[in-house]
Amino acid sequence: MTTSPDLALAADFPTASHEQWRLLVDKVLKGADFDKKLVAHTYDGIAIQPLYTADDVTPGRIEQFPGQAHRARGTAAAGPVDGAWEIRQTQAHPLASAANRELLEDLEGGVSSVTLRLDVGGAADVDGVVVGGADDFAALLDGVYLDLVSVVLDAGPWFTEAAALMIERWEATGVAPDQRRGNLGADPIGALAALGRLPGGVERSLAETGELSVRTQAWPHVRAVHVDTAPYVDAGASEGEELAAMLATGVAYLRALIDAGLDVGVAAAQIGFTVAADADVFATIAKLRAARRLWSHVVEVAGATEAADAPFAVRTATRMMSARDPWVNMLRTTAACFAAGVAGATSVTVQPFDAAIGLPDELARRIARNTQLVLQEESHVGAVIDPAGGSYYLETLTDAFTERGWQRFQEIEAGGGIVEALTSGSLAAALHEVREARMSNIARRRDPLTGVSEFPNLAEDPLVREAPDVDSIRRAAAEEWATSSLHRDSADVSEIQPLPAVRLGSEFEALRDASDLLLSTTGSRPRVFLANLGPVAVHTARATFAKNLFEAGGIEAVGNDGFSSDAPLADAFAASGARLAVICSSDGVYAESGPSAAAALKAAGARRVYVAGQPGDLADAWREAGVDEFVHVGVDVLAVLRTAHEIEEAAR
Repeated sequence: MTTSPDLALAADFPTASHEQWRLLVDKVLKGADFDKKLVAHTYDGIAIQPLYTADDVTPGRIEQFPGQAHRARGTAAAGPVDGAWEIRQTQAHPLASAANRELLEDLEGGVSSVTLRLDVGGAADVDGVVVGGADDFAALLDGVYLDLVSVVLDAGPWFTEAAALMIERWEATGVAPDQRRGNLGADPIGALAALGRLPGGVERSLAETGELSVRTQAWPHVRAVHVDTAPYVDAGASEGEELAAMLATGVAYLRALIDAGLDVGVAAAQIGFTVAADADVFATIAKLRAARRLWSHVVEVAGATEAADAPFAVRTATRMMSARDPWVNMLRTTAACFAAGVAGATSVTVQPFDAAIGLPDELARRIARNTQLVLQEESHVGAVIDPAGGSYYLETLTDAFTERGWQRFQEIEAGGGIVEALTSGSLAAALHEVREARMSNIARRRDPLTGVSEFPNLAEDPLVREAPDVDSIRRAAAEEWATSSLHRDSADVSEIQPLPAVRLGSEFEALRDASDLLLSTTGSRPRVFLANLGPVAVHTARATFAKNLFEAGGIEAVGNDGFSSDAPLADAFAASGARLAVICSSDGVYAESGPSAAAALKAAGARRVYVAGQPGDLADAWREAGVDEFVHVGVDVLAVLRTAHEIEEAAR
């Protein structure tokens, strides 16, 4: 195919300006407020515009290559050596033999890195593999080629003991120092934040972190310190709050390692990070890019002669996982994993879709692995170096998250650092404020949760997962640990109010649980009668809205084809066995017969009558007829549902 030299196409068109675009948008809006209609905001208050251009990007930002400046685009110009990220899976079955079986299945299925969640000595501080000593730990890793697999430990406050077990295992199996891979998981500040208590106290734990790092520096592929932002994200952190907590924690460890005698660059090389990824793809990409930039800047300011390119692992966020309609979690984690890969994560952990229900089964673990394999091997997500680079939106959002994270980090540091922020409760208060704003939007379904607050399925078959006798396993481990050479008493304990771990759909799911309990004990759920007025074409939109709303709280909607007069409507309500009724139809029908229908329902015994829609001009007439509440877009759905449950409970 040849191209005519006279066919210049776009080159002959003048470049459109932002002002021209805005004039056209204003015509479409017809006087509506631009900011209210088209500008969104993150939970840090960052404005998300509907359009970005080159003028929005910091000059010189797009021209930078990966490995340059502050690492936002990646740590190396050539990208990852193998063109992808490590596929990591978490082992947390309390029985070491069962955890070993799952671990070997994961490795055979494509996993290249593992996180071992360890309940050391049956202390019950961590819900993970219960380890009573070296024998249990050896059973956990039986058959694992430790010179090929990267191992990350997560033992909460017992990181020193867990590290000793790992080092002992490396030595017992003859793994050379330069073949040892992973992170020994020292994160006492994170343990304090999550648990509210730190055996041994903060000062001693930080000193032990430094001592462990001094030993680990001799092993080129092992790091001692693992900064995990999960406690802050589970407590509701925004992107800026998460970045700030990550930085403040990393700086606290950097100081502890320098106090232990390490050079700044060597100390920085002992620290790795894990941040969260949720279903907001663009925010996750920008956050991870900002995280690299911020940490690189911290290390540079601290005086390192060379930038320390810390590994940034990503785990799909626990808070977005649902126990109801858990299959939707596969969509959430796929989006999160894609974002992590695009952003240049060094490793990714995809949580199994049933993680919010109990111990994941083999199918769930396999799907979690294969999600990453498909993105790597079929979609080739890891084969492109920083695909987000040059996106006006993502470059701008990366800058905004960087600025917000740095600002909050400086505030934490000015207040005495991360430990003081946790001890005083100032960080918890900041996270509470963000969490409440987020939960309010979820309650009003401005942030919808598919299968939970939207499109619920009351008829879904609940998934049942294994529930081993953890208490007996822990008792046996505690007896064994009491005689272990690694056992030690910790008289000093640092204590704070732990950060709460809140899943986003938990409040809706609590109402669904109450409904299920009622069904199992009485044979029926709470019910709401759909008082549909007029033909199907007239009432179906609001009837569907009302059914969706009430069933999100486990209140079964009793439907019908609609009524044209009050008498059959009242009779049908009485026969339904419901105590609640919601009137559904068009505004025109409401004006003609809505209030009389409400009065008929009240006379038929309705404990509470709702109207689907705004009260409008009929507000007084509705109330005189006995209408109790109006349900519409933007209403506090959780408040509506809780009141409905209270009425049902009182009536029974």
